[in-house]
Amino acid sequence: MTDSGPRGTRGAEEAPWSTYQALTRACPRAWKLGLNLAFYRCFAVPSIARVLMSTGRITGEPLARAKATGAALFQVLEQGPDSETSLRVLDRLRRVHDGLPVDNDAYVYVLGLFCVHPLRFIAAYGPRRPTAAEEESAHAFYSLLAHRLGVEPVPATYGELADAQDAYEERFFRQTPEGLALWAASRQVFEERLPRPLSGLGPLLAEAFMGTAAPALGIPDRPRTRAVTGRLLRRYLSRT
Repeated sequence: MTDSGPRGTRGAEEAPWSTYQALTRACPRAWKLGLNLAFYRCFAVPSIARVLMSTGRITGEPLARAKATGAALFQVLEQGPDSETSLRVLDRLRRVHDGLPVDNDAYVYVLGLFCVHPLRFIAAYGPRRPTAAEEESAHAFYSLLAHRLGVEPVPATYGELADAQDAYEERFFRQTPEGLALWAASRQVFEERLPRPLSGLGPLLAEAFMGTAAPALGIPDRPRTRAVTGRLLRRYLSRT
């Protein structure tokens, strides 16, 4: 039998996450920007911010930390979570996170961030809205990752996971010194992440797109700036 689908599948069988994989390939810039912004939302959760601050990596090496997080997800998604390389990556992630003072609900929340918020970002600023099939495929991918990492249970559908994300944020988002320090270090990453015409506006763009996390991160509400930057970014991403 020969491979005929995405890496990690065999023959005519199509992995449940392959539709999500195709979306990330079709909208790579919007997905990667959305993924970066999603991770920074967890700075607004006090328990997670304390753990991230204690490692010193985000404040000391914000770009390296952002690249490491993205690289792990890109590799697992591109090769498929069943590949030997992906299994090694997931095993390393599990060992890195073992013993951290974070409860299971927080881990489910962080995995949910990577699933839900990039798709919301694509819907708002990318070339088109993700379909329901793409949303459920993303849910299938992150549910499998959660299982491999020992993070369970995960809400049963994409819609339930999205609702759980919003409820968690409404319950826990709060401004803390750790969250403010993490955001102050990380907002500069967007100078490196954005294409040259927009790179100088990186920190301002990042602030404009943090949504409901903005108050907990000390970001002032600038609706006119958000509207202008949103139009510029939407125009750019619709052409790529």
